Amino acid sequence: MPIAFFCVGLAFYLYYGLTWNAWTDNLPNMGLYVIICCGLYAALKKKDALAKEREQLNDKEK
Repeated sequence: MPIAFFCVGLAFYLYYGLTWNAWTDNLPNMGLYVIICCGLYAALKKKDALAKEREQLNDKEK
């Protein structure tokens, strides 16, 4: 999901960069967007790892 979110956002920035000739205005926004998408990806990976760890602990208790 973060990859799809990243692709849609990148397409949005590219489209408006071309149509409004706003590359210099959107460049800091694109950098921030990349950081946000990487953070989202890391958070989802951590969530999955914690869920798997919880499942393993529950299996050991049974």
